[in-house]
This record gives sequence, C-alpha cells and structure tokens, in this order.
Amino acid sequence: MVKLLVKKDVDITPFRHHPDLYGISDLTLKILVSRGFKTPDEIKHFMYGGIKDLHDPRTMKDALLAVEIIMEAIHNGEFIIVYGDYDCDGVGSTTVMTELLQKAGAKVSFFTNNRFIHGYGLCPTGVDDMLAMYPETKLIVTVDNGISAFAGIDYAKSLGLKVVVTDHHDPGESIPNADAVVDPKRHDCEYPFKGLCGAGVAFKLMLLLYWTMDLDLSTVYETLDIVALSTVADVVPLVDENRILVSLGISKIQSEDRAVFRIFRSVTGVKVINAHYTIGMVYGPMINAIGRLDGDPRRAIEMFFEDDEEKIEQTVLYLKHVNETRKKMTVEQTEQAISMVEGELDEETGLREPGGKGLRLINVVYHPDFHEGIVGLIAGRLKEHYNRPFFVLTKEHGLIKGSGRGIDGFHLKEEMDKIKHLLLGYGGHAKASGLTLKEEHLSEFEEEMNKLADGVLTEDHFHKIYRIEHIFEPHELTTDIVEDLKELEPFGEAFPKPVLAIDKFKVDKAFYMGTEKQHIKLKSGKLDLIMWGMAEKYREMGEPKIIKAVGYPNLNIRNNVTSVQFILDNDNFRIVS
Repeated sequence: MVKLLVKKDVDITPFRHHPDLYGISDLTLKILVSRGFKTPDEIKHFMYGGIKDLHDPRTMKDALLAVEIIMEAIHNGEFIIVYGDYDCDGVGSTTVMTELLQKAGAKVSFFTNNRFIHGYGLCPTGVDDMLAMYPETKLIVTVDNGISAFAGIDYAKSLGLKVVVTDHHDPGESIPNADAVVDPKRHDCEYPFKGLCGAGVAFKLMLLLYWTMDLDLSTVYETLDIVALSTVADVVPLVDENRILVSLGISKIQSEDRAVFRIFRSVTGVKVINAHYTIGMVYGPMINAIGRLDGDPRRAIEMFFEDDEEKIEQTVLYLKHVNETRKKMTVEQTEQAISMVEGELDEETGLREPGGKGLRLINVVYHPDFHEGIVGLIAGRLKEHYNRPFFVLTKEHGLIKGSGRGIDGFHLKEEMDKIKHLLLGYGGHAKASGLTLKEEHLSEFEEEMNKLADGVLTEDHFHKIYRIEHIFEPHELTTDIVEDLKELEPFGEAFPKPVLAIDKFKVDKAFYMGTEKQHIKLKSGKLDLIMWGMAEKYREMGEPKIIKAVGYPNLNIRNNVTSVQFILDNDNFRIVS
C-alpha cells in the first residue's frame, strides 16, 4: 500500500538572506529545511562542501598503523596483494588501491575471489589460490572485505603473511586478528562518518599514505571518478563526505579524462552523466553483472589499467552483454519467486491461482535453481514490491546460500547476530545481507527471524510512504525551477530525489505514443506531462481532463527548443486523481 503525505510548510526566513547561502533558491532551501537541516552552516556544508571538508583519515582507527605497515613493505620492496570483492565496489576499491600503491612505488598486484569458488571475503582457499598466482606475496591489503574474515586471516598469518584489512561492513562482536583493521564501523573507531563504501575507505587510507610519504595528493584525487562509481553503485548514503566524493567524482567522469568512462558513454548512449541514473542504473549494474554471472570480476578491473581503447571497448561491450543476460534472468526468476509467494500465474486469465506460501513479517524464498549471482537482486525486487524484508536463497555445493534485503525498522545484520548459531557465515548492513547455512536449518532460520520481527514490525512498516515536498501549479514549473532542483544533486540513498506534485493540470491535448501506444503525453499550456507505460491506466480513468500527478520535472531539448516535462513516477505512484 502507498501513502502520500504532504510535508508541512517550513519557515525559511532565517536562511533566505543569510550571506553564506546567497544564490540558493527558496525551493532548495525549503526542501533542505524540511529534510532536517537546522542551521545555515549545515546547509552551506552540504551544498558547497569540497575536498577541504573531508574528515581527517588519521581519526580512523588503525589507519596510521596500516600506513606504517604499507610504507614498510614499499621500503623493503615486498610484494603486496590487494584482495578485493567481486561487486562494483570491490572492482572500484581494488582499482583505486592498486593504482595508487603502484604510483607510490609499491610492488603490487590484485586478487579477487570468484563468487562461485571462494564465496565472499578473504578465505583459506582464496589465500591458497592467491599464493599460487603470486607466491612472492608478503602483505595482503583487503578492500571492501575482511571485517568478518577470521578464518582467512588466521590462515594467512599462519603462513607468515601480514594482513591489513580495509572494509566498511558491519563488524561482529570482535574483529579479526589482522595486523591492522581499518573500518569506520569498528565499535572503537572515532571516525565521524560511518557511511563510506569500500572504495571510499581505500581512498581515505591512500590520502593518508600519500600525505605521510609527502607525495602529490592530486594523484589520489585523480581516482575520484572510480570512488564516485563505487559509492553510488554500493548504495551507501549520499550525505556528508560521500556527497563531496560523488559530486567531485561525477565532474571527473564528465571530463572523460579516463578512457573507460568515455567508452562507457559511447557504448551505452547515455546523454547526461548523473548519480541516480547514469551510475546507479547503467554503469554500476554493468560492472556488477560480471561478478554476478561470471563470478570473477578480473576483466572489469583490468579494463581500468588498459591503454588500448579497442580492448577497453571490447570489455565494455561484454559487460553490456552480460548485464542484458542478467536482466532477463532477474525478471524470470523474480516472477518465479512471486509465484512461490502468491501462487502460479494463469496465462489465460492473467490471475494468480492459490498455492503460494503467503506473506509473513520476514519472508524466506528458497529454490535450488535460483542463480546465486542474482538472489540479492530478486530479494531487492520482492522487497520493493511488497515493502517487507525478503531473503532469497539457493543451493550451491550442498549448502543454502543467499541474500536478504530489508526495510526501515529491522536491522538485518544485528538481528542475524542473535541467531548466528544457525548460520555457517553471514554479514552485511541494516538493509542488505548475505548468508550461508545448512539445509536442515532453513525452516528454523525462517521461524527464528519471524520471532525476532514479531512485535518489532507492524503493518505500518509495510506501507510505502511518499512525502510530497512541494506542489506546483502547471504555470509554476519553469526551466528556472528545474535548474534550481539540479542544485540538490546528486540524489541517492539517504538523499533521494524530491517527491513533487502538480495540481490542477488541465489537459489541452493528449498524444498516445510508442509502437503499441502504451505511453501518453498530456499537454497543458507549455508543460508536458509524460506517463511511460500508463496509457491504459489513463483510459481506464476515463481520460480525465483535470488531474493531479506525482513525479519529477526535467528539461527536454528538441530542435534547439527547451521545454519542461513532468515525468510521472510510475515505479512507485501513478495518477492520484
């Protein structure tokens, strides 16, 4: 169920004429104040923050120790392996760390787990395979993993290797016995921002390394394009210093100094480079796809070190192909999962026949044929569809493996801590987790998770709530308004695109579009209202001439003429009257 709420008007008088906020529009101020920004200084830092506003990496627990260990390895000519994860953040953090260690004079290469052979994180079999490739290794530096790699780290240490962990995932009650553990989420870490992704942690550690070694910090800043890619793709909060990293990184992506991003744009045909769409929906999923389906992301990492642009294009085309395959599989297996929850879809009637297991507070969907690489995506789609926590599980090598996706009000990782005796391995965040367990514990896991949710989650948690931040009349939506809203970008996790509404939209003309006339454009004066895939819905409503709509505006440039379009948010809410 969807609930629409209109935010209360806020008083922006104390902010409107503040000298530090000159040039920020009233609409922008209204949205920021309604989102909890309380002082001009908070707004100034959010809107205008730059490199100088990043937090001091020395305050990150073990960061100085990690730099000392890495510097000693560089000085002694010891071989370093950057040990990464197989998702987009793993690719980005591996690239950032490897590139910057190379430029700092280190003998370094990288190793990443194969999802289907090693599973997630530094592990004994991964250490063996790494040493088979790089027997001269003396120091392992993990990126985007390691905080829960107790067995892998102990094994590496038993072989005489040093291990530095850099990670951003939630730790358990204790941390592994590495030589240094850098993770802002450590319980004893005083670093003021806990929301960095793996590449963000790697970037901050390299800033400290370069500063300590008196090297040119601009070399580190050159990797901000990759840090931005990882930050958005890993769906960490786009607030505090993540907003700074992404804003600066997107500018670097737009400059296309790095051939990879020039070729990505050419292959995908994107017109505008932004966080929400370009990275979150195009580039990021393409890089994630290779780890999901192939298991090994090495080809994607090597792409960033390649000078031959033809080879880069071949890799980007391959990533695009793999992602298209991933999309198709995700749609098919999500439909299969829905049928397991609700019942089978009757092809003739289009209705669902009874037979599903039904919805619970915490939902566990298991099928041995689900693809291990996309169970997290399926869980995410089910969570979005039902607005309830979902675990989607499959079987690999005799064990049950899968991913969970959660909602506000129920911290997956912390709740799983309470029943870890049922799990062979697990980890993650409040709203995303991975886990492995024996098949005989599957039913008990579902029951125990539901017991933990009982009394914590209520029906109110399962309603999607959209708070309308401003209501316009059609004549008020001008190009200046759209430009004002762009000031708020980048949008993403913890700072979403504003929910806006149009009132009293009087339809002058209606145009049905698409090969099957499935889209519709409504005109009211100079404003176009675009409803993708909603022509049938509009007909069912009797083709109303005065409507209200929820969505977001953008600019359309055609034949050198700029017009304003209001795009209905047909993923979440449609026409409201």
